[in-house]
Amino acid sequence: MRDLSADLVASGGAARRAALHALGHSYRAIGRAVARGDADAIGRSWVVLPGANPSIRAALSSGGVLGGATALRSYGVWVTHLPALQVATRPHANPGAPTEGERIWGTFELDEHEWRVSVVDALAQHCARVHREHAIAAIDSALHQGLVDQSSLDRLFSLLPQRCGPWRRHLDATAESGLESLLRVPCRDRGWRVEAQVPAPGGGRSDLLIDGWLYVEADGSEWHDDPRQAAKDRLRNSAITAEGGRWLRFGYRDVVHGTARTMQVVELVLAQGRPRMRPTG
Repeated sequence: MRDLSADLVASGGAARRAALHALGHSYRAIGRAVARGDADAIGRSWVVLPGANPSIRAALSSGGVLGGATALRSYGVWVTHLPALQVATRPHANPGAPTEGERIWGTFELDEHEWRVSVVDALAQHCARVHREHAIAAIDSALHQGLVDQSSLDRLFSLLPQRCGPWRRHLDATAESGLESLLRVPCRDRGWRVEAQVPAPGGGRSDLLIDGWLYVEADGSEWHDDPRQAAKDRLRNSAITAEGGRWLRFGYRDVVHGTARTMQVVELVLAQGRPRMRPTG
């Protein structure tokens, strides 16, 4: 006999009764599990684990599914600013329940986990609501994780307003974090030659290399506060300086909340020009 809780876990914490029935669970057995408290019923269609993600429970209770930024977070895709719960609802639906958060009306495809929209639809819903650089950061994240491919991008940009079409040439699947994307886009907007994820003197890779000599890092504080990683960073910085380059390191607040000032710092360093190597010996 199949384990209902295990099948709910495999479904991400929530599943339709019909889907559970198709897996071999009788409707009577599902009802008994709900009566015991092993699962909770939401309306007539959905069964969720007691410990399921509260966002899933709230979206289903509102008569919709996870959409937009909320769905992207469930995929592990970068979202710079997570808004209130976003609930995707089809145009002719009659949810008959108050919405907790924002309701996104529109057509969409569902993921294999039917409590959320597909990653392409989630990106389309999100990108239509945020500024360009934050949209690009989210798409980069999905690309880097292999959640979308070129055919998926074709569908994504067919869903987005025509003004978003030029964004596609700014995408970079090598970006390892949203911070890197949020730095790369305004740098390229200023006409600087920007390479991403390039080998750096002293070992490892640098997030960005600008004009061939300025290495720029966008750091999440948790990782780079580690003593061993900090030692590697210092070694890399020394090697960059020894080879006639320069380096800059920015944190989350610099990139997300202080973009203008961060760009001014980069521009100031570039204006000073590449340092001249002093002859040795």
